[in-house]
Amino acid sequence: MSSLHQQRLLALDGLRAVSILLVLVSHAWLGHIVPGGLGVTIFFFISGFIITRLMISEWDKTGTISIKKFYIRRFFRLMPALIVFVVLSLITMQLAHVNWTWTELSSVFFYFANYFGIFIGFSGEVLPPPLSITWSLAVEEHFYMIFPVFFLAVIAVPKRFYRIAICLLIGVLLWRIYLVYGVGLDNLPHYRIYKATDTRADSIVYGTCFAFLLARTEWALEFFSQKKVILAGAMLMLFSLLFRDENFRESFRYSIQGIALMCLFPALVLNTTIASRILSTPVFVYIGRVSYSLYLYHWLVFGIITMWLPNLSFAVKFPLMIVLSFILADLSCRWVETPFLRLGRRFAH
Repeated sequence: MSSLHQQRLLALDGLRAVSILLVLVSHAWLGHIVPGGLGVTIFFFISGFIITRLMISEWDKTGTISIKKFYIRRFFRLMPALIVFVVLSLITMQLAHVNWTWTELSSVFFYFANYFGIFIGFSGEVLPPPLSITWSLAVEEHFYMIFPVFFLAVIAVPKRFYRIAICLLIGVLLWRIYLVYGVGLDNLPHYRIYKATDTRADSIVYGTCFAFLLARTEWALEFFSQKKVILAGAMLMLFSLLFRDENFRESFRYSIQGIALMCLFPALVLNTTIASRILSTPVFVYIGRVSYSLYLYHWLVFGIITMWLPNLSFAVKFPLMIVLSFILADLSCRWVETPFLRLGRRFAH
């Protein structure tokens, strides 16, 4: 696994591209066909995998983890692009005569947008609220408020990490089961389970567990590279998408998809396969590298088209949304993300 720590996995960018494309196309009026929710789950898994992999690499090299540098890197990775996106979103909301509130703006920057959206709701009805897309950032940041300290406490004792992680995975699953079958979906706010940290953080934990397994267990890569394991992962993923019972989807689906991603990950990213070669092509790698800005801006573009161009045919508005989303994402990546990432590396050096 040392080589994995030292090189950038191009196929990982490609898999990130798949996740954002699922979200983008789903929101582009094809949500009844394309599983956009799976895209978010993949994104969470990748996030957990990458962060854990980098932290293990830092620990192996230095014998410690700089929590301060971790948060500096997170700040410069996320915040500059987010600020520009929020400014453009507020301008759009003003033009649409949407009376936004300071509370909803605070929810974005203080990372409680997911719970704000669930229990209060963002401003705007005619204009789909652009700031609501930041709910997934809140889930990630809640997790990473705790994870570095947890990592430092358990990195030297892998068995302790596994015990706590398994308890967390089972605990979140049982909590979802209780909410679905005990409380009942009809008694829960819309998106209560889909967007809440307490019901979705396990998607990130699956990624952290897999990174930890690969780094600290000699047999892990060989085991997960077996054809029968990959086939089992594919079948689990297919089942999670085809079984449409709403109670199942809100309780067991995320756990099944987390296990499926662990089984599929070597074939998609780590090993040389047809899938990993496709995901390593320049187009997929490029989309993966602009995926953060693309995730933010595609929802703003969707709102603009919905608000001001409602009568466009699907044949026109679909490509228009795709093209405009990529233009804004590319500009954000080139002129905001990349310069501030360089600046962040100086501060975290």
